[in-house]
Amino acid sequence: MSDKSADCPPWLATFADLMSLLMAVFVLLFAMSTIDAKKYEAVVKSLTSTLGHGSDLSQTQVQYFQSQEVPQEHKGETPIEDLKPLYESVVETYALSNQDSDIRVTLDQDEKLIRVSFAENISFLTGRATLKDGFITELKKLRPYIDDETLVKAIGHTDKRPVSGGRFKSNWELSSARAAAVIELLVNEGMVLPNRAEVIGVADSRPLDTSDTLEAYQKNRRVEIILVPYKNADVSKITIEKL
Repeated sequence: MSDKSADCPPWLATFADLMSLLMAVFVLLFAMSTIDAKKYEAVVKSLTSTLGHGSDLSQTQVQYFQSQEVPQEHKGETPIEDLKPLYESVVETYALSNQDSDIRVTLDQDEKLIRVSFAENISFLTGRATLKDGFITELKKLRPYIDDETLVKAIGHTDKRPVSGGRFKSNWELSSARAAAVIELLVNEGMVLPNRAEVIGVADSRPLDTSDTLEAYQKNRRVEIILVPYKNADVSKITIEKL
């Protein structure tokens, strides 16, 4: 009786080649990450013995790549310590024109931004979105603090009372139109680049005072200018909840 052939069937050779290719891909991906040489050898030998077929990849020369650090959000941003002199300068600029807290300047430690808030009585007539002349003057004072890298957001706020009459159907329209008027002025004056600006209308969804008093309503009607003075900042990463 003749011996049975020791040759493997054709499909098994193809399967072995496929396993070798898959193993090579895995090792290459593993090598592209931060890797210890001893751990690499151990992983390769373990895979080779487990799969059982194909060449011994522990002898395969694989080029090691230096892993690249994943950029952190806001990498290259201005440290909060560097924002303090800028913040103090903005405060000083508005010190003489600040009447009864109609203009407020704050430094947001968490989001690393400067917020300049203008009350309605110095910025717009009630129910309208046309900039007052005095407000235009106040906005132009921000020119020294905005460069080509600065992100600028204008956020319009209203009180919770429904609008009545006029061209706007809701507080959402009114707050958005006011924010748009501010950004339009800053862009037309060459103070901010269009691709570094954003218009936001939040109606009465971000009140400073939730009480039902005329004083609270007046406080809530405002426009805020958000300055984010650092390089490579992404305006979309600054959460609206923090604004």
